[in-house]
Amino acid sequence: MDSTIERIVLVRHAKSVANLDPAIGKHTPDHMVPLVDPHTDEEAHKAGDAIAHLALDPVSVCSWTSSFLRCRQTEGIVLSRAFGEHDATIYRRESFLLREQDFGDWDGLSDDEIQATNAYHWEKRRRALDTLGIFYFRYPNGESRADVVERMSIFIGKIHRSRFRTHLIFLHGVTQRAFRMAWMNRSVEWFEGEKNPDNASVLVIERDSGSTRWTDRYIVGG
Repeated sequence: MDSTIERIVLVRHAKSVANLDPAIGKHTPDHMVPLVDPHTDEEAHKAGDAIAHLALDPVSVCSWTSSFLRCRQTEGIVLSRAFGEHDATIYRRESFLLREQDFGDWDGLSDDEIQATNAYHWEKRRRALDTLGIFYFRYPNGESRADVVERMSIFIGKIHRSRFRTHLIFLHGVTQRAFRMAWMNRSVEWFEGEKNPDNASVLVIERDSGSTRWTDRYIVGG
């Protein structure tokens, strides 16, 4: 691994409208779903305060965000809170690779609606759940969790080519787990046993002191 990378901080977006009403996906494209409070979200402020306590040098930080609106809004709140007047000096990049898992034709539908309209694939998904194979199940016209881990592996190549020592990454629940699986070389069983992180949670990945082994820990949420 690139020895210049010292720390990665993963921040899940703050609470979005879809977290309150998943049916919003029926009429609003997923990438345009906003935060419930896009300006003064208290959870995002807590995330910013926790990052401020890491005492990061702004010059050494690159901030990455999913191209989805709720992550871009979270990034704005958190960086302002964490770095204050220096937030404008943070190098920022946006990547569609960090987007949420694509649930395809099932986005925004309830279980009953899915079962009524797509009984074949619903049964296939049920069998996958029964055999711990949900990781490989690809949603109709969407992605599997395995697909998400593959694109996180592509994204990791981008940060390896970066000159920055610290990377703040604003992303989604499934993509957070997928990034950790790819970076830490964890198993499918680990992925399926790990729950999605809380909204506005902050997880720090860094090396053990005097070791080449990476560890991860939550400093906000979990």
